[in-house]
Amino acid sequence: MPPETATPRIAVIIDDIGFNLTRAEQFLTAGIPITFSILPRLCCSESSAQALHESGHELMLHQPMEPFSTRVDPGPGAIFVDDRPERVRDVVAQNIATLPNIVGVNNHMGSRYTQLPRKMDQALDAVRANDLFFVDSLTTGQSTAYARARQMGVDTIRRDLFLDTQRDEKAVFGQMKRLGKIALKYGRAIGIGHPRPETLAGIQRFLETPESGDVRFAYISQLL
Repeated sequence: MPPETATPRIAVIIDDIGFNLTRAEQFLTAGIPITFSILPRLCCSESSAQALHESGHELMLHQPMEPFSTRVDPGPGAIFVDDRPERVRDVVAQNIATLPNIVGVNNHMGSRYTQLPRKMDQALDAVRANDLFFVDSLTTGQSTAYARARQMGVDTIRRDLFLDTQRDEKAVFGQMKRLGKIALKYGRAIGIGHPRPETLAGIQRFLETPESGDVRFAYISQLL
């Protein structure tokens, strides 16, 4: 029998945790390892982090970063391209400090911010200082986050697919099938979703297929 590590692996990240604990906890019924990424400074950020950590799942900080659209608010604890380097480092460090059980960081939005290597270096300073890894959510094809993290010696990886750009169970199921094929081809695959009923239903539907037996679900840290 081949070693377990030879089995293609899938990591599922559920972003945007912090608004509502109940929606996050529903994903525990999936019965697979899930990495939950928590937005800072929201009403349920810290309580969600505590409850999900106690459930045995892996946590990350979902660090808000400036998008291109000025009509979209990245939320509390965000960093912007016009911020002084000291403010960037301080804000990220403070966000990390509010979530003591996190093991990594990924970007929330950031289509404008992540394109700028110098700004990513400033944000990654706090990530590296806390011995965390960084997942590039790839909210833009021009992101420099993954390359800069590697250059700085920060453990890093990039997502392969967003699971729920269409809020529809069938669409999520299709993305999960695509994710499985990526894992079979490359040995690992990363999908990012959000705490929505349709997303959970699509994941559960995939878990009921024979194809799910060809892969093993893992926390994102296990794919680094």
